[in-house]
Amino acid sequence: MVVKTIVGEAVPGLRGVLSTREADLDAAARDFGNRVRRRPLAVLRPADAGDVAAVVRFGREHGITVVPRGAGHAVDGQAQARDGIVVDLSSLDGVGEAGPDAVAVDAGARWDAVADAVLPAGLTPLVLPDHLGLTVGGTLSAGGFGGTSHRHGCVADTVRDLEVVARSGERVTCSPTENAALFDAVRGTQGEHGIVTRATLALTRAPGAARRHLLPYRDLGTFLADQRRLIEDGRFHHVEGQARPAGDGEGWVFVLEAMAAFDPPHEPDDRALLAGLSHRRGAEETETTRYGDFLRRAAPLEARLRDTGSWQDDPHPRCNVLLPGRHAEDVIAATLAGLTAADMGPGGGVLLYPVPTERIVAPHAPKAAGDAVTVLFGLQRTAPRGDPDALERMLRGNEALREAAAAVGGVRYTAPTAFHEARVTSGTPPTT
Repeated sequence: MVVKTIVGEAVPGLRGVLSTREADLDAAARDFGNRVRRRPLAVLRPADAGDVAAVVRFGREHGITVVPRGAGHAVDGQAQARDGIVVDLSSLDGVGEAGPDAVAVDAGARWDAVADAVLPAGLTPLVLPDHLGLTVGGTLSAGGFGGTSHRHGCVADTVRDLEVVARSGERVTCSPTENAALFDAVRGTQGEHGIVTRATLALTRAPGAARRHLLPYRDLGTFLADQRRLIEDGRFHHVEGQARPAGDGEGWVFVLEAMAAFDPPHEPDDRALLAGLSHRRGAEETETTRYGDFLRRAAPLEARLRDTGSWQDDPHPRCNVLLPGRHAEDVIAATLAGLTAADMGPGGGVLLYPVPTERIVAPHAPKAAGDAVTVLFGLQRTAPRGDPDALERMLRGNEALREAAAAVGGVRYTAPTAFHEARVTSGTPPTT
């Protein structure tokens, strides 16, 4: 009965497509996590924000859950809605013409499209996620961290204004000076207060080239200390890191990734950039690329995983937490001590992002309060399909990490490669 109502006259004036096709419902019932299945009643492909507002109002009136979906990179079913309506924001993917220091983009636009639009103008967003296949709206809703977060905070800190469909179904433009409470409420809060449909992103000058250093460490404490030194002195434009199983089967190797941007022919001084660091000399890797190629450095890994089918079909039980800097070493060491390469799965990895906590300005964006540094610790696991025991083992390990993080004042964070979309069913825009 509800399905017939939805596809009938109950949502008049829609310019987009409200579909109940089996293929569309099946697609909306899965996500990148490949673990949760919740089948909706219908899928909306909006033509504009007005369609999103109309469906949110309809959901409020009839008690039907409305959930936005971007690129489908959620890992725990956040963008699914059993017996609800999924709003597929990928149809709202426009990217405006870059201005001198900002660009307006639709929430369903992916970061690779944003980069393609602004790099020819010699501009780049202040912060970009590693995986450019994520959508702008989803990243803003999660907070969004990247290698330049030590300079600029999370992605949510770099937005000038937003158009939001509030829980009331009202379309609202908000910024630091207009509807500021809503502007603060929707950034980094997993969509609790509404659906972002458009954003104006701050831009800065894009350099011509990038020199990327991969610096190996065997000692976690030394690695974290050098990461902290680099985010404090700002000598590199981009700082993050990974942990990898050691080739000798004994423990882990920690790889500090640091990038210096420059404009040829003015080469960076590598000796000065690496001065005072304690990585394993002679084992570092250095490469110089065009800046745009550096931004797309994760694309080859995705392509390889797609070729094997792992990207599309394997479960991805990923877990990301934000740790207070003073407790990061203990939590990370204890977690990695019980992990092997098999516990990460094919294409799995461990991410380590240090960010000065004061840089995370959006008031509700996730961060580790009470410490000068917030460390994002992420287990990017892949469970081989058809191996439920491996999946269950990974899920138990993820829960143990969340508990360990909470015990030291850390918080849970959605995966950098996940769009943690919102559920909009009721309520009113925030007033405080």
